[in-house]
Amino acid sequence: MGELDSTDSQLSGKTLGTFTLQRLLGRGGMGAVYLAQQSRPRRTVAVKVLLPELFQNSTGFNEFLVRFRREADAIAALDHINIMPIYEYGEQDRLAYLVMPYVAGGTLRDIVGERGKLPISETTTIVEQIAAALDYAHQHGIIHRDLKPGNILFHADGRLLLTDFGIAKVLGDPATANVVAMQTLTMAGMIIGTPEYLSPEQAAGAPIDNRSDVYALGIVLFQLLSGRVPFTGTTPVAVAIKHATQAPPSLSQLNPAIPPGVEHVIVKALAKKPEQRYATAGELARELRAAVTDYQPAVKVSLLSTDETMLDTIPPVRGKQIYESTVATNRPNDELTVATNRPSDEPAVATNRQPRKRQGGRLPLWLALLSGILVVLLILGGSALYLHWLPGGNQQPSGSTKNQATSTPTPKPSATVSHPQTTLPSPAIAVGKLLYGTSLPLCDGQSSLWNTNPSLQSTCDAADTRLTNTNAGQVEGDILKTFPGNASIPNDYVLEVQVKPVSASSGAFGIFFRTQSGANHQGGFSFTIQPSGQWNGNSIDDTTGQATSLFGLQGTALNSTGFTTIDIVVNGNIFQLYFNGARQGGISSSSYPTGNLGLAVGGGSDVLFKNLAIYALP
Repeated sequence: MGELDSTDSQLSGKTLGTFTLQRLLGRGGMGAVYLAQQSRPRRTVAVKVLLPELFQNSTGFNEFLVRFRREADAIAALDHINIMPIYEYGEQDRLAYLVMPYVAGGTLRDIVGERGKLPISETTTIVEQIAAALDYAHQHGIIHRDLKPGNILFHADGRLLLTDFGIAKVLGDPATANVVAMQTLTMAGMIIGTPEYLSPEQAAGAPIDNRSDVYALGIVLFQLLSGRVPFTGTTPVAVAIKHATQAPPSLSQLNPAIPPGVEHVIVKALAKKPEQRYATAGELARELRAAVTDYQPAVKVSLLSTDETMLDTIPPVRGKQIYESTVATNRPNDELTVATNRPSDEPAVATNRQPRKRQGGRLPLWLALLSGILVVLLILGGSALYLHWLPGGNQQPSGSTKNQATSTPTPKPSATVSHPQTTLPSPAIAVGKLLYGTSLPLCDGQSSLWNTNPSLQSTCDAADTRLTNTNAGQVEGDILKTFPGNASIPNDYVLEVQVKPVSASSGAFGIFFRTQSGANHQGGFSFTIQPSGQWNGNSIDDTTGQATSLFGLQGTALNSTGFTTIDIVVNGNIFQLYFNGARQGGISSSSYPTGNLGLAVGGGSDVLFKNLAIYALP
């Protein structure tokens, strides 16, 4: 940095056109901003000087100036209340500079540095102003390319001003590749743009459009609500790799006070593929405002009897079908829940409540009688768990209510031969230690570990387990309820299993996870896969029997002849799907923080499963 420091000292007091540079206000990777005095008209301004170290020879500088003038003309033509205006631009003594109003309110970076997390109401207003500026620029063919809190300034009247439009394009466009000495940039530890805010395609040097700015806005939103950026690293390359390969941390864990729908917005904005993000920054801002406006804080409801008072938290529910989204209910198993704002626009009331004892230690008579009746019904009806919904995962269940067996269920044959477990194959992705494994799920002599579904027919072969579902239009499941030794299934893990649809199979199949078992089960999640390889992620509300698709159908083809290795990484509120080690995408939801796992088979499906393994996270 010695050369840059020397440049700063030499420029202080220098005159560029009618502007005299007085003192350094700030410096970034591509330029330095000075407080300056203009002689005519007389006023105080800010002058941004592009660093002379970026240019190696006169030919390169002249080519740069052609592009700089063209881009400066386009930027200066932007006239929006949230965009920093350009008074003038020029070049002198191998220095290119832009002249702007002097804004003394500081930057958004300063605010985040001083205050850390910002309130959701303040954040929403900030994002709406940034989005308005971006949409206006995008409509005029200008992509910002370096959106970050340091380029967002506060005007004296309180509004935001977005600055530094197009500067990254001027320096990084392939048409002027010989202008910037990449060796110099690398030695200076710089890249074109700021690594923590670069979209995956921008970091890879791929073509970009306005959705790259949408991604950067998602990063800014994450930072305002958490006090940190989602991806950091010791080098720009390390940060770029994380942008391209890793899911962002769970915002709800970093800031539990935010409404659940806000995390939906961030996850979609930070989708790895541009086509899976919001089409415009304004669309992001509108979704954010809706998530905040529609959210109602938890309220307390008193249910009074003659001798007891019960206070129950009733959280709201808001479900939407969006990419890598969240449908968050956060309903404790022992609390009355009222779900509103459902896709059907009909309120659903679910009790599923464990009776609480009175202070004297005895239950009210009416409650004791009701409990006895429920126990008898459970004994008569059985407690096997199976969830019903249509193959897409986003339609209403057909027929009767949840857990209703068909009138003529296909009996499940009992295995007469105990198949010894063979060695499991090497995992397709990075995993931790093996927690549980079986080469023949359901057919390894440990069927007591499973809650089996009478609607599924299982056939135990020497090399695999065959599950057949003859119920048209319904997905059934066999649920692994515990590990050997009655060990509980952990909340976070990597699940790997190999699957192969039989040639005549026509329905979906996949994996249940975080399913709530027992008398008070509420639902869970699933990844369901079509024989073509298209998949979707679902949240199943078993209280109402309704499944909500969190991710629409897409995917790559499965192995056409052999088995496909499926991995699901369950980590906090983020769940990622892999085919043969290649990441397909994922979903995010805080609806069900715990639960069991299982094999899912849709109506008309005939599927082979083998080599089921549960690993700790790496």
